[in-house]
Amino acid sequence: MIIDIHTHLFSKGWLPRQFFHGVARFITHEFAKQGIYQTNEEVGDAMIESTSDPEGVMLLDQMDDAGIDRSVVFPVDFGLALGDPEVSIEDVNQKVAAVARKHADRLTAFASVDPRRPNALEIFQKGVESWDMQGLKLHPCSGFYPNQEEVYPLLEKAADWKLPVIIHSGSMMVPLRSKYSQAVHFDDLGVDFPDLPIIAAHAGGLFGYPQMLSIMNIKLNFLVDISAWQMMALKNYPMFCRALRDFIDFTEPERILFGTDSPSFWSMMSNRDWVDLIKNLPCNAPDGITFSEKEVNAILGGNAQKLLDL
Repeated sequence: MIIDIHTHLFSKGWLPRQFFHGVARFITHEFAKQGIYQTNEEVGDAMIESTSDPEGVMLLDQMDDAGIDRSVVFPVDFGLALGDPEVSIEDVNQKVAAVARKHADRLTAFASVDPRRPNALEIFQKGVESWDMQGLKLHPCSGFYPNQEEVYPLLEKAADWKLPVIIHSGSMMVPLRSKYSQAVHFDDLGVDFPDLPIIAAHAGGLFGYPQMLSIMNIKLNFLVDISAWQMMALKNYPMFCRALRDFIDFTEPERILFGTDSPSFWSMMSNRDWVDLIKNLPCNAPDGITFSEKEVNAILGGNAQKLLDL
């Protein structure tokens, strides 16, 4: 079984426009190198159109093409940082949960809310108790640290329910702030919630992973997903293999989860190519680095299957 632990559904009015304009900065920068000049607004607004997938049709198509059996899907709440979009975060959670229930054999929904919202705990509770959501996603780059006081009521409730929590780690594009999601701020959660499964999304980031690895090595409730590592694999494949091997060697292969961050990287690498790259690690690893079929199968789905009790 192949399980993608990290995907999103986007649609018009579900996210602030500024988020897409920030992402567009990377694209316009690359375009300019080729003599193509477009504004961040033009490219960002086009992205809103091209990534709109309110019913999960594109996600399911990518899953089918890649042979992914199940995906965990969740919204993100950037409203307090960038201005609330047209659709409230409560309604977006409900809509994502409805899509997951419609495709219950393929999708699992996690709730997501900025813990600083006055009704954050209520939204999380409603997501689990009324909408059958199975975990919690937090995005600190909106302006809070993962060990901040406002976060703890949500983590306590997740611990009571024995539900996993996935938290963005590593860097983030303008206009969001990377300082909130550095690995050092996760350390308290290993002390205060030692039995709560906490997934550090993106494994600390492309250049922050050594610090995440050092914390994860001794705080045993932490897991990581390798979503967004497509960029490292494309730009420096030996570095990617070395980093993944270090996580396996200094933690356990059982604490590493496959993820795509769909739809964010579809223009860079299809889900099928990403799955195939991981599948082929045992035969395509650089000299001096080895991966076993057992390790690869655990990362691609076996670990998530146990975590989600599937």
